[in-house]
Amino acid sequence: MTRIRPCTLARLAPLVLLAAHAASAQAPAASQVHQHDSGMPMDPSMQMDPKMHMDPPPKTKPKPMDPSMPMDMPAHGRSPRTHGKAESMTMDQPSNKPITEPTVAPSESGEETPMHMHHIDHVTPHLPEIGQSKHPDAARGPVYALEDLEARALAHNPTLAEARHDITAAQGIRRQVGLPPNPTVGYYGDEIRGGAYRSGKQGFFLDQPVILGGKLGLNRKIEDQSIHQAVAAGEAQQIRVRNATREAYYRVLAGQELLHLKRDLAGIAHSTTGYTHEIANTGQADPTEVLRTEVAEQHMLIAVGVQENMLRRAWTELTAIVGEPSLPLGTVQGDLEALPSEPDEAALLDDLLAHSPEMRYTQAGVAKAEAALKRARRDPIPDLVTRGGISQDNEPLDLPGSRVGLVGFAEIGLQIHLFDRNQGNVDAVRANLERARQEATRVQLSLRSREAAVVDDYRNARLIATRYRTEILPRTQQAYELMTKQYGLMDASFLRVLNLQSDLYGATEDYVQALQDAQTRYVVLHGFLYSDGLDAPGTANSAAASGSGSATPMSSNSSAQTSSSISTSGSAR
Repeated sequence: MTRIRPCTLARLAPLVLLAAHAASAQAPAASQVHQHDSGMPMDPSMQMDPKMHMDPPPKTKPKPMDPSMPMDMPAHGRSPRTHGKAESMTMDQPSNKPITEPTVAPSESGEETPMHMHHIDHVTPHLPEIGQSKHPDAARGPVYALEDLEARALAHNPTLAEARHDITAAQGIRRQVGLPPNPTVGYYGDEIRGGAYRSGKQGFFLDQPVILGGKLGLNRKIEDQSIHQAVAAGEAQQIRVRNATREAYYRVLAGQELLHLKRDLAGIAHSTTGYTHEIANTGQADPTEVLRTEVAEQHMLIAVGVQENMLRRAWTELTAIVGEPSLPLGTVQGDLEALPSEPDEAALLDDLLAHSPEMRYTQAGVAKAEAALKRARRDPIPDLVTRGGISQDNEPLDLPGSRVGLVGFAEIGLQIHLFDRNQGNVDAVRANLERARQEATRVQLSLRSREAAVVDDYRNARLIATRYRTEILPRTQQAYELMTKQYGLMDASFLRVLNLQSDLYGATEDYVQALQDAQTRYVVLHGFLYSDGLDAPGTANSAAASGSGSATPMSSNSSAQTSSSISTSGSAR
């Protein structure tokens, strides 16, 4: 009779066969219990996964066996033995028959019925779940939709207010440079003397420069382009804030899904540790196996803590971009798996080059440099310098008691540009114009290069996510389910089940990361390549094209300064 091991009974849902010989009423009933692979040393990894749901096998009472019926009993290291007639094999002779599933007595129909007791019924694999953020639990805190976060960002992000102030400042400068110079009013005195004559001249004067050559209009045209640049920078900043909000939203959304997965794994590890402690108390696991499960649980707890910190950091970045750092911590709602369609690279590039605020900014810079060149070429045109006034002339006349009286005067001057014809400024502004044109070409090429890189990143992330969803995850899940089924049939160790379960969860995490990359790259791709909503307006990869401006327009009063002039004056007495 084969001895039944207690550890095998506890581990493998023991198989018991009862065979009774009715040869004599005095002979004790001979029962032999054999176990499939009973000679193998116990593998702790064959223990049942505590996360798997197992129902006990049905208890069926075997029918009495016919003593004349041979019985095959598989046993490790031995061939089946039979009891019966002379033509059957003896107890000591090996059998050449294959090992078959133990059977009970034939049913009334005459067919043998397998006992089906060497397997675990209803072993259910524990599969990872994603998409829990589609319908988050509002009891855990506020729930934020993407539209709500975008509205908050557009209302509270400080960079948008900066951009509006930049536009207002550009409009103020445009108004200022188009104003004519102010007149000068002063006191005039000449040949003032006292005594009996009390002669001399005293009065007031008025100076008024007159700007010629349309210089003031050209000043306004220059600043018109500055306004266009400020408007383009403001639009770019608005797109940047919206893109950054969406990117941060998808990072938080993916972080939530990853945290769910890691907490799930930590729960499985905790249950496995508890179960290992239980079987260790019965002598079915040694202390090293308990320590290994405890170490594995600690690794899972570390992963959960790290993911919680990463999610908290992503939430802080989101609230900073929104402009509300005190926004209550909550859950973002959305579908991370809703991937957009494959992009049309040619159409995206055409739209980028035609409507990108960065291109409009550089084009306004070229127009600004062209207006500055016209302004510099008009500078040699002289401006009028006019002066007029009235004075009281106290010089005595020949008639006793009479004096000259009120005298008026007027002066008109023109600056003659003999030596300084603004040649240096014209050369500098012309160089700025060429530089602005080259800057426009550089920006265009840069947009092409950056767009190709973002398209490549998006396609790669989308390819990875699609392959994981349609190929890798289904195959890994199928392998995990098959291994779970084999474990239920006691044809595989629990360690192999755990390994495939770990592979499935790891593949799911990679899938979530690929989804995050695809969603964020799509946002940048369809948002004119802008990102980082806390950059100051007109910086980074947007409208701040350095060197695309022009020379500073000269003051409207500068041409009133004369180095050499021809003046005519007259006076009336």
